[in-house]
Amino acid sequence: MTTRVALITGCGKRDGMGRAIANTLAASGVAVVVTDKQPTGVLNRRQEVVGGADESWGGVDSLVEEITGLGGTAMSQLGDISVAEDAQRMVDTAAAWRGRLDILVNVAGAPQGLDRQDIEDVPIEAFDRQIAVNLRGTFLMSRFAVPHMRAQRWGRIINISSQAGQVAAAMSTAYSASKAGILGFTRALSADVAPWGITVNAIAPGMVATSRAMLSLDPNVNVDAEIKRRGSRLAVGRSGYPEDIAAAVAYLASDGAGYMTGQTLVLDGGGSGSMFAKKPPGAENHAGRG
Repeated sequence: MTTRVALITGCGKRDGMGRAIANTLAASGVAVVVTDKQPTGVLNRRQEVVGGADESWGGVDSLVEEITGLGGTAMSQLGDISVAEDAQRMVDTAAAWRGRLDILVNVAGAPQGLDRQDIEDVPIEAFDRQIAVNLRGTFLMSRFAVPHMRAQRWGRIINISSQAGQVAAAMSTAYSASKAGILGFTRALSADVAPWGITVNAIAPGMVATSRAMLSLDPNVNVDAEIKRRGSRLAVGRSGYPEDIAAAVAYLASDGAGYMTGQTLVLDGGGSGSMFAKKPPGAENHAGRG
């Protein structure tokens, strides 16, 4: 039986979606290539100001050790997905590793903070960086992966977008523009490559409990309590977790998802429209990780 090979970007952070996706795919028998721009990922503005770096975590190298320690197969690479030469090198190296490239998961996102302001206060370079990483990076990685997938007549490309690309999100013009672009790109690319057995889909997460969920520069904010408060307003009564996104990626990367392409899978816990809905007794005590 052929071992599928997956290339996953944005895997450096310990609490990130990239790590969860890599672990989930590896556990299913997929050989994974985990990448990031820097070993432990790029810091967001809050992390730069407040701190919070985990000295015990070695980033993508620690992730490779984690996966191989559980019997999986993994390797790591570093590179900037917004740079064409880096993107092509990472894709071609992944394809050469085991002679194929089956799955590409575009997770990596530009650091957030300065872009999350009123449009008059967003630095132009912050807008450019969001577009360069989130949208151009997704385009470049896909562009270089498609020839490998076409040659084998099978492939899965999964792009991580955001609910901010679909709905009105205040103080989010740069981020929303980049994430909406990913949705249009996903639909267009799916039409180009479907005849070769390649599917292209997007996931639009709502709030997910990672370091990106907290933008406040207040060092005294209780991050866990704030995430729990926000999650309690959702229909399912909790925030999303990286493992929730990973489970959806595993489906979209499977043979069973061969009839689904050009689509956006929304993972937002049912939204906040049901905050006044009747809930069963003790529901607040059962809204942890699923």
